[in-house]
Amino acid sequence: MSINSEKLIEFMKLAGGLKDIERFKGQFFWKDYPQQARYQSVADHTWRMALLLMLVEKDLSQPIDMAKAMKMAIVHDLAEVIAGDLSPLGTDGTGKDSHIYNAKAAEAKFENELAAAKKMFGTLPQQLGEVMLGIWLEYEKQEAFEAKVVKAVDKIEGKLQAAEYAGGKMVDAHLDFSLKYGLVSYEADPALKSLGLAVNEELKKDQGK
Repeated sequence: MSINSEKLIEFMKLAGGLKDIERFKGQFFWKDYPQQARYQSVADHTWRMALLLMLVEKDLSQPIDMAKAMKMAIVHDLAEVIAGDLSPLGTDGTGKDSHIYNAKAAEAKFENELAAAKKMFGTLPQQLGEVMLGIWLEYEKQEAFEAKVVKAVDKIEGKLQAAEYAGGKMVDAHLDFSLKYGLVSYEADPALKSLGLAVNEELKKDQGK
């Protein structure tokens, strides 16, 4: 079967937009910290998630379909090229009006990203686009073990990046939010819970906590 080069090139150009989305920049709390020389992109985040998945695979309490997990890690944030990367901190740093703690905001985020995912994957040949959308939706449903593991890895990598940026200089309200953020995802597996709590300790270093 011949490859549809035109559609694949179109999609790859679109997906390349992940390299231009800067995580944390301009978000509540982060906007008042010293600016980074270079902010991590969503593509950077996705790469380190994939690396972390490889590193923890053998420590998980049950077998994982790594091919499925890797696909989820690579695909899970692609809709942000169109929908944008929403901050869990919300407008006041508490997350109360964000998708993390507000059900209406969470539903709106999902619907917006679903529309974006359909648009993005719709640029691919139909069968391939449907497969990609299926992977994205399976991650969003958070029913499969692989989806739960990838979600935990997503939160752990994000916190590690936050610790690296902050370098022990987080204000108390930001630190408190960060320590609580994503804790439920750690329950995906004992190994991930242990790692996640260790990353929380990284956040607290030099904070006097």
